[in-house]
Amino acid sequence: MKVLGLSAHFHDASAALIVDGRLVAAVAEERFSRIRHDAAFPRHAAAFCLKQAGITAEALDAVVFYEEPHQKFTRVMATTLGGFPRTLGPFVRAMKGWLSHKLFVRGGISRELDVHPDVVHMVPHHLSHAAYAFEASGCDEAAILVVDAVGEWASTSLGRAKRGQGIEILETYDYPNSIGLFYAAMTAFFGFEPNADECTTMALAAFGKPSRVEDLQAVLRLESDGTYSLDPGYFDFLADDGRIFTSRFVRGFGQPANAGLFASLDAMAETTLSAEQQRYADLAASVQALTELAVLGLARRLASRVPLPDLCISGGVALNCVANGKLAAEGIFTRVHCPPDPGDGGGSVGAAILGAQPTLSSPITGLASPYVGAPTDLDAVEATMAHIENDAWQRVGPGAPATRNPARVRFERHASDAALIDDCVRRLSGGEIVGWVQGRGEVGPRALGARSLLLDPSRVDRARVMSSAVKRRSSLRPYALTVAEEHRERVFERPPHAPLERWMQTSAPIREAERHGLRAGVHIDGTTRPQVLRRDDNPRFHALLTAFGVATGRASALLNTSLNERGEPIAGSALDALAMFARTDMDALVVDELVIWKEW
Repeated sequence: MKVLGLSAHFHDASAALIVDGRLVAAVAEERFSRIRHDAAFPRHAAAFCLKQAGITAEALDAVVFYEEPHQKFTRVMATTLGGFPRTLGPFVRAMKGWLSHKLFVRGGISRELDVHPDVVHMVPHHLSHAAYAFEASGCDEAAILVVDAVGEWASTSLGRAKRGQGIEILETYDYPNSIGLFYAAMTAFFGFEPNADECTTMALAAFGKPSRVEDLQAVLRLESDGTYSLDPGYFDFLADDGRIFTSRFVRGFGQPANAGLFASLDAMAETTLSAEQQRYADLAASVQALTELAVLGLARRLASRVPLPDLCISGGVALNCVANGKLAAEGIFTRVHCPPDPGDGGGSVGAAILGAQPTLSSPITGLASPYVGAPTDLDAVEATMAHIENDAWQRVGPGAPATRNPARVRFERHASDAALIDDCVRRLSGGEIVGWVQGRGEVGPRALGARSLLLDPSRVDRARVMSSAVKRRSSLRPYALTVAEEHRERVFERPPHAPLERWMQTSAPIREAERHGLRAGVHIDGTTRPQVLRRDDNPRFHALLTAFGVATGRASALLNTSLNERGEPIAGSALDALAMFARTDMDALVVDELVIWKEW
């Protein structure tokens, strides 16, 4: 059976293909279009998935969309008409999108892929999230918690899944009662981009104290039985002028901030905050703390109804690694599982799973690894390098130009993994910023050693250069660490929760004795978002970590961040990485066995 799953039209459009019970490929459209969080129909992603399997769309048994558009349309109609005439503007704008393509998804998919409409199916949004979380966990039975902004109507779902019986949703919380919308709105309040920069809100929270949790409880009300509600009087999600914060919210919490206010905050250094910065940081800490309390309350409520050892979490809120860490540490469930891409980008995987096996009768294979994206094209990179004159290296594509020009650019293809690793260790030990492009790309928003930027984590000075002249991002945001599994106990004060540590889905405190050598990857609160790497998960990357630890006498760990500049998606192809190498101050780029480097 060949099933293509699709997500589209809202954000993080993607495609995933399951063939005979095995995930063949899954990838976001942004990796091809180069539009961050691209919401357009994933034609490039779908074409890649089919090509990876060596089939055409004609061979598909089913194409499954990750939500039910007609149900979502009723919610949009009800909410935009409910405030009429004040909501006339939002109603007109919404109808333009819905009546042009969003409502007619079946026909659109049929035309785009040239398949019969009868082949196209829809599944509920939260079931897509739940199916991916459950299948990726490897469990035969588990409790299910989905928390996001909003699907058709539901923003939170509690349920259970059992092999052979499928997924049962026991309880839902509908729009506008949404933890995800609350966090997104507060992200906008701090001057960041909602549905994109929630990680920056989480970073800002570490600079503050949760002194306003009680005040925020008037906005997001938490009950003792784990239920919650969002008071709509504080927000206007349909405001025609884009101001989602009502006068009531402003009276209680002040005017929204400008993101530039936090430009002086540095995750890698002790920072003295101004009174204004501290006020917003304390509010961010309170937002984070309240979100954690909400998730814990839901988990306890779910555990009382589904007393099982395993919990599978998904939805956009499951990208909050600090909340995930608190959930795991609380011990409400013995094990907490989160898929590599719990957001809407992973919805295509869940949709494909439901199309292939609605009752989840047997496990879908291929979900144990996130490396199911597009492969590298080493030949294309070598061919490109051979035709670029040394004096032609200059700004390529969007973004600011590199701050300095190399005297020469060289490249070499190594004959063995050992030679490649030795070369990379020498460069990293010397403080070089190294792009690492290996094999198939990762699914989801985390760099996991396939499309990564790497750095010696002791080099705070070089990490700052990486922030300013490579990533071009705020120093407020911390970097993450990848740690070889063999040094897990050595690095972490309290080793992170095992199911969540593999794909950077939690946070964990670093031992005091190790912080100096890892400082560039440690946040201001002493934690990091770790990828604890097993040898079998990514052998070449694991070999690099191990060799680096031996060479430096420190822990086998590297600073690992995504291979992209601010506002850009993670590099989809090796040529994307090469363009970034050309237009930034990266020192070296590794593409499979090929090393390209700048001589300054």
